[in-house]
Amino acid sequence: MREPIARRVLLVGDTTLDPLARMLERNQEFPTLQAAAAPYGQLYQVLLNPAHPVWEERPDFLVVWTAPQLTLPSFAALLRFESSPSSRAFDNTLTEVDQFADAVLQAASLTSLVLVPTWTIPAHERWIQTLAWREGYGLTNLLAKANLRLAERFAAEPNIVLLDSQFWQASLGRSAYDLRMYAFGKILYANPTFEKAASEIKCVLRGSLGQAKKVIVCDLDNTLWGGVVGDDGPENLKLGAPDPVGECYQAFQVTLKAMRSRGILLAIASKNDEKLALSVVNEHPAMVLRKDDFVAWRINWEDKAANLAQLAEELNLGLESFVFLDDSPHERDRVRQALPEVYVPDLPASPSEYGPFLTSLNCFETPALEREDLERTRMYQAEKSRSSFRDPGGDLDGWLRSLQIKVSAAPLRRETLPRAAQLLNKTNQFNLSLRRLDEKSFWDWSQDSNHSAFTFHVSDRFGDLGLVGLASLSVCGTEARIVDFVMSCRVMGKQVEEALLGYTVAQAQAAGAARVLAEPVDGPRNGPAKQFFAGKLSGSAQTPLDPAKVAVPSQISLHEIPAIN
Repeated sequence: MREPIARRVLLVGDTTLDPLARMLERNQEFPTLQAAAAPYGQLYQVLLNPAHPVWEERPDFLVVWTAPQLTLPSFAALLRFESSPSSRAFDNTLTEVDQFADAVLQAASLTSLVLVPTWTIPAHERWIQTLAWREGYGLTNLLAKANLRLAERFAAEPNIVLLDSQFWQASLGRSAYDLRMYAFGKILYANPTFEKAASEIKCVLRGSLGQAKKVIVCDLDNTLWGGVVGDDGPENLKLGAPDPVGECYQAFQVTLKAMRSRGILLAIASKNDEKLALSVVNEHPAMVLRKDDFVAWRINWEDKAANLAQLAEELNLGLESFVFLDDSPHERDRVRQALPEVYVPDLPASPSEYGPFLTSLNCFETPALEREDLERTRMYQAEKSRSSFRDPGGDLDGWLRSLQIKVSAAPLRRETLPRAAQLLNKTNQFNLSLRRLDEKSFWDWSQDSNHSAFTFHVSDRFGDLGLVGLASLSVCGTEARIVDFVMSCRVMGKQVEEALLGYTVAQAQAAGAARVLAEPVDGPRNGPAKQFFAGKLSGSAQTPLDPAKVAVPSQISLHEIPAIN
């Protein structure tokens, strides 16, 4: 996905970062960036001076990339044995860490998101290995304390993210530094390091903008297990010990299970006999993944591209949320051509590499892990139970009443802010304005005296659906505007949207508004929101909501959680 307008990113550091600026602009992955590097040698001058010329362009993002031996003088002295390792020397270094953190915190108010790569000791700076981790003495120990100090200082700031630069360097398999270019132009890092940094920075930005993948769809034969179950039989599949190949497939399932546990949905698309294939999933003793680990499946002899489209419709998610894993190059090519929105990576030749390959993909980044993420699979399975519970020929009102839906409305709070921002940035279908804001920006906006924001928690007889709705208001005199109205697709079609709107309009009226406006934007995938609000307006989008069409349905129990003073 590409966006029409480039976002601005400012790079600040203690070395020359112009190569990173060029690579960020050349990288074709979302988001499109316009990058600029601050002048060399002006780290603190830029961070501490909001009037510095580099801030005139009002960057959307800030990257602060420094080297400990250049930014922390006490650390550099210890590295060169110009001072003796001691508790006092450690304290001096940590004081300098606090000074750096103070500068970053001050600059964080000038932009929506700050990325700070952690500090590492260059591999060529080999220190005494037997002493490196000694408490109160070793430099590896000290640098770990320095990075942890940064993590502690930034913990309360949702718009500051520490990036693991040690991971970047370890993944390169070559030197991360270029000492020759540092001598000539103070460019400390090698080009592969800048390329990796650019890719990882974009990955983090995609996650913060709600563009992470949500679903992994797997083939079965020679993907989750070795062999073809229809030909070889369940007893002859390669899966688990003592067969080393079977252990590789089992290890891949362990990796997928971990992805499922962190909130990625798993589904199956396989050309197979459904009864036979599911018997393996449910009964094979070496299977790590069982039927309950998958939210949906299409196991038949139909076209896999068509099956993926059906899965997207069943899960009520866009195809751009999907990753398709299949050992067959022909199936991968078919899906790529038919469904270009789906991400279809080429699996490695050996199943021993499947797990590491999956965890190395940079498409699952997320700025936070909320309870709703960790329980996502269970929530989708509960939704299946709700759907199967309904009698197709029965009364809709009766079915809704039998669900015993409860909605809890509350003002936006600090503890619900991460999930609220996640909804704001990830939701596409039921989203009135498609406004995207990071946590800090949304919180700051909500604290304006004319603004208010509410979150909605939903549960029913089948379980807790979590925090699935968000609304915000801007009130000016006797007129109010619904700025954001966002709801998870999991609760669409159960009149929850009616309850959320009824509550929101009531809040606007309580604030003195006689007219409540709602203007849906014309987005590519927010048809459900546009259709819903079209039925509530008195006329065109410029006219207020019709009070006669706005009410909390009698089938839904709604209660309000008061604000915390």
